[in-house]
Amino acid sequence: MPVKKFQDLTLADDFIFGEVMRQPDNIKPFLEALLGKEIARVVVIDKQKDLKDEYDAHGIRLDVYLEDENHTKYDVEVQNTLHRKLEMRARYYQSGIDRHTLEAGEDYEQMSNSYVIFLCTQDYFKAGLAVYERESHIKDAPNIPYDDGSHVFILNAGFTVGNANPEVLGFLRYIRAGYTGEAFDVTKSKYLMQIDQAVHDIKHNSGRELEYMTLAMKMRDERWAGRTEGQTQKLLEDLKALMMNLGLSAEKAMDALNVPSEDREKYKGLLDK
Repeated sequence: MPVKKFQDLTLADDFIFGEVMRQPDNIKPFLEALLGKEIARVVVIDKQKDLKDEYDAHGIRLDVYLEDENHTKYDVEVQNTLHRKLEMRARYYQSGIDRHTLEAGEDYEQMSNSYVIFLCTQDYFKAGLAVYERESHIKDAPNIPYDDGSHVFILNAGFTVGNANPEVLGFLRYIRAGYTGEAFDVTKSKYLMQIDQAVHDIKHNSGRELEYMTLAMKMRDERWAGRTEGQTQKLLEDLKALMMNLGLSAEKAMDALNVPSEDREKYKGLLDK
């Protein structure tokens, strides 16, 4: 699959989403609107945080991971493809956050509250809702909550039922417009003007373009881990993309993709064909 052009990226793409929403002034108003609570301050925030226990374990790369003044953990993900078993993905992300929250010797009661939030461009549950919030309660006694401190929200940018406040709905419409290529007027919302300006600033920074291209190709390499067939052709395509889109020399492109020095002459020869 070819790497998406940098200038075609929108907030529905995880690179732009992570860069924009890792800024406290951008993520905090969104969370407050969605959750209906005030967050005094963001204490820790990471983009593309990796949670991995063992070398051969299935790693978790979080788009935006943050912690507030009460040590509540938030993982916010953008999903521009319709994944299967999103509930299982949420469960795995939640478990990864929990394992990296509780220190050795601490009591379970010291575990932080946590929120996993998926912003989807498509309707995972097919019910048209803008916001799907998981609730836990005791069977045959729905008035008794089962409160383990974990929360899951799955948002739908393609909603037809606006079961959320105007700020959240506006944000989802903005994501949908970027994903579908529709025109969208951000001037009616100060917050969306702020988000749109942040997207614009990133896309007009040439250094961020090189960062994106390199990261995208490395992530594609990870998905190819363990494969051998077609890897040479794939790397050639990546090198050519960097050279053509960013005007890099063959040597600079190989630097960006960490091509081993002993393999460079081979690839230079293939590039010249």
